[in-house]
Amino acid sequence: MKWLPIILLLAFSGCASMITTETYTRTGTSQLWSIHGIERDPRRLAMIEAELGSRNATSDGLFKYLGSRTSSAYGRKLYSRTGRHEASRDLKNCGDFPSSAQAQKFFLSEGGPVSDPHNLDGDGDGLACEWGRQLRRIVLKNTSRPSSYRSSSSRCYVGPRGGRYTITASGRKNYGGC
Repeated sequence: MKWLPIILLLAFSGCASMITTETYTRTGTSQLWSIHGIERDPRRLAMIEAELGSRNATSDGLFKYLGSRTSSAYGRKLYSRTGRHEASRDLKNCGDFPSSAQAQKFFLSEGGPVSDPHNLDGDGDGLACEWGRQLRRIVLKNTSRPSSYRSSSSRCYVGPRGGRYTITASGRKNYGGC
């Protein structure tokens, strides 16, 4: 029964107009991480990541993390940002949102990344209000190796069956090193 929302979401995923940022707001965090791993539509993937980011769920705790599939867009002009907005229109600013993830959710709900009526993505990378910078920080945090892998120290570890080993520079276990 816990997979029913994922099944329903995938069943309707062919209808892009039916998937909105609100769809993901009603989906559980673990289910969002499951969908994150298989989603192929860039806009829906952006919606999933914005929702996870607004929940401060930057990693699934295992191998998935925000930006792993989307941060390469950061700083690359992918969408045209020509034309000025009407002066009489009440524009949202990045400072109107509690986080860049919330700004990204709003940006996507208002037609982003193709349309940017509130000028939240001035550089046209599809990432509003420093959301791209936040994704880069998350990626760097999750891809940097632990210091024990980088050092050539002779620190010994004990394995589950009692064997002693060190960690090599490539991250492998060396059972002859202690």
